[in-house]
Amino acid sequence: MTSPAVWLRVRHASAVLALLAAPFAGVLWSFLVPLWTGSMANEVAAVAAAPDRFVAGTYSGVLMSFLMVPAALVLGRLLRPRAPVASDIATALCVVGACFHGGVLLFQLAETAVVAAIPARAQATTVVTRMFEQPAFFLVLAPFITFYVGLAVFALIMLVRRAVSLWIPLLILVAIPVELVGPMLWKARAFFVLLTLAFGGLAYAVARLGAAEWAARNDAQLSEASPDVRMPTVAA
Repeated sequence: MTSPAVWLRVRHASAVLALLAAPFAGVLWSFLVPLWTGSMANEVAAVAAAPDRFVAGTYSGVLMSFLMVPAALVLGRLLRPRAPVASDIATALCVVGACFHGGVLLFQLAETAVVAAIPARAQATTVVTRMFEQPAFFLVLAPFITFYVGLAVFALIMLVRRAVSLWIPLLILVAIPVELVGPMLWKARAFFVLLTLAFGGLAYAVARLGAAEWAARNDAQLSEASPDVRMPTVAA
């Protein structure tokens, strides 16, 4: 049977990997799918020209969405000793938003089938456009904004509580408005590159804790005042 110590190390290593894998999958997604130019006709043409790349990229985005669920749980565990209630709220927001984001990308996977089934590009564009205009799509699209709200709450906890080096929450707080209101051509790529850097710093902070201390962080009674357990600050 696996010893408790080995299991603690496995859980600790999984937490580090979750923080690294989620944004990296997002980077793959943003660089594989065609850049959105504001024209559905251009996107349909790009999908028709390289359907395999579009499927691989969109599937990477789906993986990113659901990998963000364990990543959010890791962040919640990391920050719970500093802000128990706020970190739990941020975790819930990120998990809900990430799941709905995955649902949005499943709509995009269906776009490939539509383009493949309808050779006429104009007709395919019309069908895809109407698919994304369906109320069902907006019911899935709207809730995923909670992912960004949760990320912002996490970043504010890090910033206010000095949980990690300042550059980490600052990168997250810069990345969010870039994704939401940045230029269409490069905002997704910039967002995931910035998020990958920030999550890399967070993964390092979790790695420095060690398996035993990481397991202890589930106890909300741990606080800044405790002399026995301190959260390391990543060197800037």
